[in-house]
Amino acid sequence: MISTIRYLKIANYRSIDVLELHDIKAFSVFAGANGAGKSNFFDALNFVNWVIQLGAHKAIKIQGGFQNIHCLKRPLDAARVFEFESVFELETETQKTETLTYHLEIHQLDTVPILEEYMLANGKKWTVDDIFRDNEDAKQAFFRSSQSFLPLFSTDFQLPLFNHFRLYRFDPEEAKSPLKNYDDSELNQNGRNLAAVLTRLEKNEEIRETILDWMALIVPGLEQVQTQTEKLTGSTVLAFQEEDFKEAFPAHFISEGTIYLLSLLVAMLDQPELGITLIEEPERGLHPKAIIELVEGFREQATYEHPIWVTTHNEALVRCLKNNELWLVDKKQGTTEMKQVQIVDQLATTIDEAWLTNALDGGLPW
Repeated sequence: MISTIRYLKIANYRSIDVLELHDIKAFSVFAGANGAGKSNFFDALNFVNWVIQLGAHKAIKIQGGFQNIHCLKRPLDAARVFEFESVFELETETQKTETLTYHLEIHQLDTVPILEEYMLANGKKWTVDDIFRDNEDAKQAFFRSSQSFLPLFSTDFQLPLFNHFRLYRFDPEEAKSPLKNYDDSELNQNGRNLAAVLTRLEKNEEIRETILDWMALIVPGLEQVQTQTEKLTGSTVLAFQEEDFKEAFPAHFISEGTIYLLSLLVAMLDQPELGITLIEEPERGLHPKAIIELVEGFREQATYEHPIWVTTHNEALVRCLKNNELWLVDKKQGTTEMKQVQIVDQLATTIDEAWLTNALDGGLPW
């Protein structure tokens, strides 16, 4: 089954009043000024993920409470309601195209949240009533729990946005640190368990060789990337072997850019079967040539079952983009706006020059 994200709507979240996006590519880049709302967009998607996985009450608490998530541009009554909607186009095994819509509203964000949600699929509208049709007591108890009904559906409805979600804001200093007894199931948001996850990936020869090839391509002289166990502490640490040196270097001797690159590669290659990967500013500390290579990697790895979306301020990254991959993020009168750049191959200049000179009207990097 192949899914395409045809429509995405977020309303009433921080700087987002109403934001509507159409036909989002599997690899998409969101570029704009500091404070324009790129991170708020990613955080809003992450908020939906937490609501689906943990329920609205815990999701609101994780994100700092009502005061940290509601839209200040709205009157208080309106600010108490969060809205999200997505529309997927599905191609089934019989080559038939179907549309699936998921709609979520969360009322009373500031007190006891109440969820209102439905799914339109296969010509049918699904609600909580359909799940608890013969058990009114269970329905009312579930309704009061502020849980999403999506986890109760069969895997037929487990699309990327709902199945698994990873948001990354890497901190190289955290990623360098030795580890002991850390979970290796997936990379932490800041990369703290990088060594643990890399230890797991080293068991997969294809992924191990791919990571080494990428690192050797972008970091001159690098011959080996591996993990080691410290004899005294039993901690797992990263180690890097360079040409002309017999001993491997521990992570604290390696540049932050190299650690950051390794974190990006692990995030890109260690994918769940379904899920969205969001990466904040992948260009940090990297040479422009490395950024160009990385964009190609993101584009190759991204699928509609596993989209990769990133934010950026970097002209080298923007220069590599193709039609419909770039979204300009701007803030007007305190509200985040986005628009898709659809005519990259028709521009009179390079896309990054058009962006930097504001010929595209929005999303300036400063």
